[in-house]
Amino acid sequence: MATAIKPVPRPSSPRRGGEASEKPASLADRIARLVDSVYRFLASVKLAVITIGTLAATLAYATFFESRHGTAAVQEYVYRSPGFAILLAFLGVNILCAALIRYPWKKRQTGFVVTHAGLLILLLGSYIGVRTADEGQVGMLEGEVKSELVRIDYPVIRIREIDPHSQGSGTEYALPFRPGPFPWGPGKPRDPGLIGRVLEVVSLGFLGKPATEEVLTHKDDPFRFVVTENLPAAAPAIIHEPDPDGSAMARLTLQFKAPGMPQARDAFASEDDHWFVTEKKFQRVVRDQRPAMIVFAHVDRPELVDDFLKPPPMGAKGTARFRYADKSGKTRTHDWPLEGQEGKTIALPDSTLEVTLSEITEFPTAAGGLEQILGDDPVPIAIFKIRSGKDEPITHMALANLPMVPNVIPSADPAVTKRPVPLAAIHYMTAPRLDPQGNGRFGQIEILAGPNGSLHERVFGRGKETTVGELRSAGPLEEGKPIVAFGGNPNLPMTISFQLDEYLPAGVEKQIYEPVVLPKAQMGNGIAACRAKMTVAGQTKEIWLSRSENLDPPPPRHLAFGDKFYELVYDVDRKPLGFELKLDDFDTGFEPGTEQATHFESKVRLTDAAQGIKDQPHTIWMNHPLDHRGYTFYQSNYIRVRDPRTRQFTGQFQSVFQVAANPGRPIIYSGCVLVVLGAFLQFYMRAGIFTDGGKKEREKKAKAAALAVTKPANDADPAL
Repeated sequence: MATAIKPVPRPSSPRRGGEASEKPASLADRIARLVDSVYRFLASVKLAVITIGTLAATLAYATFFESRHGTAAVQEYVYRSPGFAILLAFLGVNILCAALIRYPWKKRQTGFVVTHAGLLILLLGSYIGVRTADEGQVGMLEGEVKSELVRIDYPVIRIREIDPHSQGSGTEYALPFRPGPFPWGPGKPRDPGLIGRVLEVVSLGFLGKPATEEVLTHKDDPFRFVVTENLPAAAPAIIHEPDPDGSAMARLTLQFKAPGMPQARDAFASEDDHWFVTEKKFQRVVRDQRPAMIVFAHVDRPELVDDFLKPPPMGAKGTARFRYADKSGKTRTHDWPLEGQEGKTIALPDSTLEVTLSEITEFPTAAGGLEQILGDDPVPIAIFKIRSGKDEPITHMALANLPMVPNVIPSADPAVTKRPVPLAAIHYMTAPRLDPQGNGRFGQIEILAGPNGSLHERVFGRGKETTVGELRSAGPLEEGKPIVAFGGNPNLPMTISFQLDEYLPAGVEKQIYEPVVLPKAQMGNGIAACRAKMTVAGQTKEIWLSRSENLDPPPPRHLAFGDKFYELVYDVDRKPLGFELKLDDFDTGFEPGTEQATHFESKVRLTDAAQGIKDQPHTIWMNHPLDHRGYTFYQSNYIRVRDPRTRQFTGQFQSVFQVAANPGRPIIYSGCVLVVLGAFLQFYMRAGIFTDGGKKEREKKAKAAALAVTKPANDADPAL
C-alpha cells in the first residue's frame, strides 16, 4: 500500500542572533520589482476599466459640450487637447502591455492578439491623422476657378504696408491668431481650457491671472499688434464719439402717424438711419425719407444762421445774397433774384464792384455719389464774374444752399500758384421742389447747427400754385423737444414730427462689432470679429476687424501712422492645392415654401497641369465626393451672396465644398478591419469551432501538477 508523503518545506537560512534571516534585496532587484509592478499595472484590467470608463465619460461630455458650443469648440477643448491625447496614450499602453504580458501566445488567443493589434493600429492611424491631416473648404460661384484651400480653423491677421504714392504693396505680415471659440476681452479673461484650469488650481495662483489680451508680434517686428477683445459671433454696429478733428453730426427721430393708426411710428428702419453725419467738405447731409426730405447742415458764421432763419424771397431760380465791403469798409448785403438774369450785370450798391451772372447750370450729384450730401440730382450752380473797378474780373461760383463751399476755386493750371482773393461772399439760396406727383415729396425739414453749439430748424411746405416750397416755420431748436412739422389738423390728417436727440459739434463714426447670441444648433457658425491695437513708432491706434461672411477675403481696413499706411485683414490661412477646379453649374432644391435645402449638386471641371488633366468633368453631390491627389471634396453647404454695399441678397449662391486630406485614413481603416476580424476569431475560437476551447491544455496542466506532487515522494523512498 502506498503512503502519500507531504512535500518537505525548504529550510530557511539562520538569521543573525540565532534567528533565521534573509539576504537583503539589491538595488537592481528592487528596481526590477518596481518595473515589474508598473508593467503589471499597465497590463491590468483595473487600468483598462479606469481608462475606458474615463474615455466613455469624456466622450459623453464632449457630445454635450458640442451641442452647446459647436464643433469648433469641442475640437479645441476636447479632441485636440493635451488631456485627451494623454488619455488615448494610456489606453494604447494598456492595450500593448495586456497583449505582451500573455506572450508566448497560444493558438486559442489568436483572436485576442488580432483584436489588440487592430486597436493599436487604429490609435496609430488616429495619431498620424491628427499630426498630418489637413482640412478646409473651397467656395465658388458659377464660372469661378479656385486653386486654394481655405483653412477656416486657422485664422490669420494679415498686415501689409502700402506705398501712398505708387499704391503698391510692401512687406506683408501674416500673424497666426488662435482666439478660441469663446468671447474674451476687457473684464472677461480668456478661458484657459480644462488643463489650464487644473494648472491654476494646482499652482494656487502663482501662474498669474488669465490673459485678457494676446500679443501677436515679436520684439523684432517693426510694429506691435495686440488683440484686446475676441467675439466668435459678431454683428457690425456704428458708434458716434466726440472728436475735435471730426465733423458735425446729430441723432434725429422722425415719426409719422397716418389716419387710423393707434400711435405714431418711427420712420427710420435702423439705429444707423437715425444719425446724420455731415461731410467735411460740404458740411451737409440729406436723407430722402418720403414723403419728406430731411436736411442737416453746419455753418461756422452767425450771418449764415440769419440767412437760414430769414431767407429772401427765392422764386423759381433762387436768389443770390452778396456780402461785400463797401467804400467805407463796412460789410453790406445785397440780394439778387436770378430769375431771367443770365448775361446781365449789376453794380453792388456803394461799392466799385460789378457782378455779371454768366450762367446757371447744373452740378450732377448722382455720378459722384453725392446725392446723400447735396440732395437732388442735379444741384443748381450759379457762375458769376465780379470786377472791381477796371481790374480783370474774377470768376465766382455758388452751389445752391451750400454756403460753406468756397466761392473761388483755385486754378487747375499748376503754373498758377497764387489763389485769387474772393471779392464777395455769395450765398445762393433756392427753395426745395415739392411735387408729390413727381418726386413724392410734400415737405422738407431742415436742421442747422451754427457756431457755439446753436441749433435751428425750419420747415418748407407745398406751395399753393407752384412746386416751389414755401417756408412754413423757422426758429431755434432744443434737444429732446418734439416738433410737429406737418399735419395735426383736419386738412392734413397725416402727422409728421421730428426731434433732435443728440448733437455732436465735432465727432467721428467708428465701426465696432457687438456679440451675437446664436442658437445651439448654429454655435460655431458666427462671423468672428476682434478689437486690436496697433503701435507704430510710439503711436497707438485701435481698430475692429471682422472675418468674411463667405470664403473670400474680407474688405481690408486701413490705418495711417504719419507717412506710413497699413492695410489690415482678418483672414484665414490659404493653402495652394496644386490644381484648379471650375464650377460650371450649382443646383440646389428647397422644401416648398421654406428655405430648407433638400439637395446640393455641383458640376465642376478639374485641371491639373502636372498630371496632364484639363477640364475633366465631375459631378459632386451628397455622399458622392471627388478624390484627387489625396484630397476629398464633399458637397457640404452653400452660402447666399450679399451685396457688400446694400447688404441685400443678390440671388446668387456660393457652392461650398468640405475638403479633407488624411494620410492616416488607410491605417485607421486597416485597424478597424483587424478589430472586426479579431472579434470574429476570438468569439468563434472560444466557442470551440477552431479548437476545443482549451480543454486539452487544461488536462495537460493538471497532469503536470500531479506529477510534480508525487515526484519528490518517489525520490525519497526508492523501494516505492
